[in-house]
This record gives sequence, C-alpha cells and structure tokens, in this order.
Amino acid sequence: MANLDIENALGIPDKRQGRGQTGAHVLSEINNMTTVGNLRTRLKALNAAYYTDARLETMTKNDQQYALRQATGDSAGIK
Repeated sequence: MANLDIENALGIPDKRQGRGQTGAHVLSEINNMTTVGNLRTRLKALNAAYYTDARLETMTKNDQQYALRQATGDSAGIK
C-alpha cells in the first residue's frame, strides 16, 4: 500500500494525480514555485499592474502558489 503513496515535493495536492500514478509532475509551473523569488517574478510577469510589490508583500507563499495556479493552466488540478 505504501508503494502507491505519492510524495509531492511542494506539498500541493492535485486532483489529477491520484493514488498509484507515477511519472512526470502534472504542474506546468513547477519550476516557478520552488522559491518565493521565483513566485514573485512569475506573478509580476503575468500581471504587473495587479501583483505590485505592496500586494506581494501581504501574500504568503501559499497565497502566491494558489494565485499562480489560478492564473495559469494549473487551475484544473485544484481541489
């Protein structure tokens, strides 16, 4: 049973990746989620008018990861 447990490096649940599936990660923005700096840079690139420095300062890492997933094609895997 434990052989089918999936360990997600970021700890982000994704409903498209169920028990027993292995292989490539399903998130397309996985490289932009590794550090807070990468998250901030990517969010600013997506919408600099909305994701200002002041707004990003009030967001936690989890908030930024969720915002990035909502702004890209990764929103399909959100539970």
